[in-house]
Amino acid sequence: MAEIRGCEFPDDLMYDTELNVWFRDSGGGQFEAGLTAFGLALVGDLYMFNPWPVGREIEANKAFALVEVAKTVLSVRSPFACVVAEINTPLEITPFKVNRSPYLNWLVRLEPDDATQARSVLLTGSQVAVRANELMDLHGMTTLADFQRPLGST
Repeated sequence: MAEIRGCEFPDDLMYDTELNVWFRDSGGGQFEAGLTAFGLALVGDLYMFNPWPVGREIEANKAFALVEVAKTVLSVRSPFACVVAEINTPLEITPFKVNRSPYLNWLVRLEPDDATQARSVLLTGSQVAVRANELMDLHGMTTLADFQRPLGST
């Protein structure tokens, strides 16, 4: 597992270029998608999770869900074209679980139109470290502990 300035980036995951969303190959041509600890540190606690319905086609770089964080509603995007295959429905009621364990709580399963192309746009390994350092410098983040809000704060 890569740990960069206190932010964990598990090696078994792939990431979008903004490092806000992680993806895990869940078999059967699908990817689980969730929010990274880094992404949550940037925006604050997750209060609401509103996914698009199963079967919805998603164009590359378009939203598959909305989340409410710190009194702001944000879209969660997929960097590849896909279809929403499954929703982690308990998180619609208890989205705060993501705040405490972002890598154990996937939001949706996505089925990419082209799995090879999907993998090609996601970051892995050393790409994650390089990009994380760039983004952390951009946001003035020296460590996760100094940057993130305590749970429950706004």
